Amino acid sequence: MYISLVLTSFTYNVLSGTAISDDLMKSCAQLFSTNYDIWGEKASSISKHTKPGQPVKMTGSKLRSQSVSVPDHTVLVTCFQHDKLVGHAFASVWSFEGGVAGWITQLVVDRSLRKRYIATQLLQTLKTHPLFQRVTAIGLVSAHPAACTALAKYTNVGVHAVDLPFIGEHAAKVLAASPIDYIKSAQLRGDLFQKNSDTGAVSSAFTEFYVDHAEPLKALEQFKEKGKWCLGELLEGHEYLALFPVSPGRTLE
Repeated sequence: MYISLVLTSFTYNVLSGTAISDDLMKSCAQLFSTNYDIWGEKASSISKHTKPGQPVKMTGSKLRSQSVSVPDHTVLVTCFQHDKLVGHAFASVWSFEGGVAGWITQLVVDRSLRKRYIATQLLQTLKTHPLFQRVTAIGLVSAHPAACTALAKYTNVGVHAVDLPFIGEHAAKVLAASPIDYIKSAQLRGDLFQKNSDTGAVSSAFTEFYVDHAEPLKALEQFKEKGKWCLGELLEGHEYLALFPVSPGRTLE
């Protein structure tokens, strides 16, 4: 399946996982490697290849194994400015006890084009694919508040209005049913999942992904100043876990 939407100077394309070519996968890996993040101080605990201050790198083959492990249940949305790839979102769908989950496995936008609603439109474009017209919950783990905000817009709510009881009730079920290893193995952390938690985290996953948090923390302060944040603090090696209910069959509205 292939769908194309043209908005101003940007073109958004939707592909099923089975239709993603190796060349496109390499382009996505390059976009990630040059625009995602740098490793934080504890990165060396991951492996000898992850060094603090160095860019987080990705290869096409690794990206395919991580984000397209189940091609028939995977969707890729790309954003091109003319012939240049400037944004992408990988997402997968699976059943869990109580519903069908849609999960954003990777969301990347060219640094020079951020704050132009590209991330928001990438996720909105997922709604055109049949797989996402049957989801009852949509989620992601990310260290960046902007990614959580873009996902909130998918369900037409503000990030300050996250349904925390919904996350508390369904997150463990969604992660346990995931066919994607790093999502399935993520450890839930924060007030929603731990008794007597005193870290300040509310809804987080310990993914042992030690990237530098300077940019996300700067964005977090802006959300806090506006009183529009309820997912708690961002801890080292952790990412926010955002999960929203979706009414199946109504995502195209």
